[in-house]
Amino acid sequence: MLEHFPFGFDNHFPGKKKSVIPRTPLNSNGKFHEVSSDRHEKLGKQALDMGDIGLPIYGYKDKWSDTIPFIQFVPDSRTAAAICHLYPDFIETTGGIPIQMTMDKGSEIGWQYAIQDALRHTFAPDIKPEVYPVCRLIKSVHNTIIEAFWRWFKEKMGPNFKAVILVGKDQRIFSTNVEFHLGNWKSSACGGTITVYAPNRTRICLLGTYPQMHLTIHKTLVALIASLRFYKEVGPRDVHLSWFTAEFNELAGNIYKQVGKPIISLETAWDVFEKMLQPMADFWLRISAVQI
Repeated sequence: MLEHFPFGFDNHFPGKKKSVIPRTPLNSNGKFHEVSSDRHEKLGKQALDMGDIGLPIYGYKDKWSDTIPFIQFVPDSRTAAAICHLYPDFIETTGGIPIQMTMDKGSEIGWQYAIQDALRHTFAPDIKPEVYPVCRLIKSVHNTIIEAFWRWFKEKMGPNFKAVILVGKDQRIFSTNVEFHLGNWKSSACGGTITVYAPNRTRICLLGTYPQMHLTIHKTLVALIASLRFYKEVGPRDVHLSWFTAEFNELAGNIYKQVGKPIISLETAWDVFEKMLQPMADFWLRISAVQI
C-alpha cells in the first residue's frame, strides 16, 4: 500500500469518518431550467417482503420552484424501458420540456437521456448545449435536489404508506402463495400518481434573463410523444408500465362491480381487498377445474 496507494492508511484506518459533501448555493434561471429525476425503492419488493408486491416510485423535481411536478408508482423503476415511457408521461402531464435533465448514473436513464436530447434539439435548436446542457449525469449523492426530497418523503410520508401496506401481511389478509395477483391490481388502484405537498425549504439564486426555457406543449409535440412510445427496441407502453394483463384487469373489474364498487383509498384498500378475495378465489378454482 505504501508503494501503490500511499494515502490508503489515512483514508481507511479504523474509525475514519466519511468525508462530508460540501454544501453550495443552488442556482437556477427559472421554471424547468433544471429538473432532477430519480427512483425511490423504500416501498419496493425487497423492503415490503410481500412476494411480488412492491411499489417503486419514480419522480421529477423542478429546481427553481422546489416542487414535484410529477411522481408516480411504477411496476419497475430499474428498467430503461419503463422510464422511456414514463418520461413522455411527465412531459405530457406538465406541458413542458426541461432545458436540462439532471440524473444519476442508474440503469434506468438510457432512453430518458435519448428522448430528452432529441426533444431539446428538435424544439429548442437555438439553445446552445455548451451553455445550457441537455443532460447532466452525476453521482446519486450529488443529485441533492431530489435526494433531499426522498429523505423528507421517507420521514414524513414513507412510514404511513409502509405501515398501511404491511397491515395486509401482518394481519394475514394477504398471502404470497396465491396464484392470482389481486395485490397488484389493488396496488395499481391505490397507486398511480402521488400527490405530495413538500415544504419549500430551499433558497435558490435567480440568475436574471435567459432564453425561453419552458417549452409549451402543442399538437406537434403530442404527436411526437405518441410516436416515441413505440420504439421497436422498447415495446409498447403497457408492457412496461402495466401492473397486470388486460384480461386480469377486466376480471378484477367485474368482481369489483359484484362487491358493490366500494370506495378505494389508502384507508379502505385492505377492506376492499378482503371483499374481492373470495370471489376471485372461487373464480380461480373454477378455471383450474376446467383446465384439469
